[in-house]
Amino acid sequence: MVAGELISQSIVNGILLGGIYAVAALGLSLVFGIMDIVNLAHGHMLMVGAYVAILVFAATGITPLIGMFIAMGLLFVLGIVLQKVLLKHVVGEGIEQPIIVLFGLALILQNIGQLVLGGDARTADLGIPGNGIDLGFAFLSLPRTVTFVVAVVLIAATWAFLQYTKTGQAIRATAQNRTAARYMGIDTDRIYVITLGIGTALAGAAGALLSMLFPIDPFVGWSYLLKAFAVVVLGGVGSILGTLVGGVILGVSENLGALYLGGGYRNVVSLLIFLGVLLLKPEGLFGSGSGSE
Repeated sequence: MVAGELISQSIVNGILLGGIYAVAALGLSLVFGIMDIVNLAHGHMLMVGAYVAILVFAATGITPLIGMFIAMGLLFVLGIVLQKVLLKHVVGEGIEQPIIVLFGLALILQNIGQLVLGGDARTADLGIPGNGIDLGFAFLSLPRTVTFVVAVVLIAATWAFLQYTKTGQAIRATAQNRTAARYMGIDTDRIYVITLGIGTALAGAAGALLSMLFPIDPFVGWSYLLKAFAVVVLGGVGSILGTLVGGVILGVSENLGALYLGGGYRNVVSLLIFLGVLLLKPEGLFGSGSGSE
């Protein structure tokens, strides 16, 4: 029988981890909802963001919270270049061509990570003194608490951008009906560029946050892609609230699964949730199909 304290600690840790999963999934959901492509390189972009934060920390001692913004900037540029150079030729040409291009990009990023950084797992430190807060029934570690708060801020900022800026409203209009958006004078090609840039930047942010909690190696992209997929399917494409709730559910489920079954079953839990929601409620908990909420 697992002690109640371990269960409560696993639930708290899962909630805190779920915020980062939600950030990763939000980028994937945006790209799929607006551009109608499945970014198979999303997990590897997360890996790149993590390595940027780790290398900045190793070289300068600067906290990955600052390195996160560097990673977001680099990944935003990568997304723009990717759309302008490669994806603009295949978006709207069916589902197969973008998948092939992005799968190839994932393998390229993975191999670059191996060649430049080797296959060893690396991590970074928060760089802020303090241990955390003892709640009695559970302990809030400082890195997990800080990363969760930052993740929620990023999600809220993305929601505010989509709701209250002209570019955000144009993104939402494109998600709802791209043909009508073109008739209304919206440059959908520009919207695609911005959307992919934001999606990859969010992946970079999630990677930087995860680098303070878990070891990162060049192969983690596939597992985090699966987790992001599970969160998107669970919360529903187009729902920011659903993405956050889905991330928390996945984080808690993974932690409880690891507690009872062992840490090696984390990805199995993600896969089971992914398949279960697809079978029972494919539109997700909050799915609206509107591109934003």
